[in-house]
Amino acid sequence: MTIALASYFPNVKTIADLSAGDATIISALPADTRYIGDFAPSYQFVGPIEKTIHEIPEVDLFICSETIEHLDNPDEVLVEISKKAKHLILTTPDGELDNNNKEHYWGWDSDGVREMLLASGFTPKAFSTFQILNLGYRYQAWACDSTRRI
Repeated sequence: MTIALASYFPNVKTIADLSAGDATIISALPADTRYIGDFAPSYQFVGPIEKTIHEIPEVDLFICSETIEHLDNPDEVLVEISKKAKHLILTTPDGELDNNNKEHYWGWDSDGVREMLLASGFTPKAFSTFQILNLGYRYQAWACDSTRRI
């Protein structure tokens, strides 16, 4: 679903994903240049996104999939992304307001994420929710423009 949503933005030449996991999403997208990071030592950028966001150049598209709910300060990270990227694809659980997943520091409904995006310098352009039944979560996915980079 995230890969399909990323096709909303045509003519993307540079992409970054600094919480890439196995890099499935960023590897499936067409681009001339990819900046891939996470904690695996084999990646180009290694470490927490709060650090590596400052190491990349400006990009056309930033992928932030299933990340912000794990961060100490997601608002600050989104502001930093808005300074680096023309466009953002963001996914996070939708309506996760309990403490069942101890790895998730935060949970929001779609209104809460929209407010975060607007306050961080993004204008939502496309939005969808979806559920993968065997994973137990309902997800929200956003395609946004950065008001700081356009």
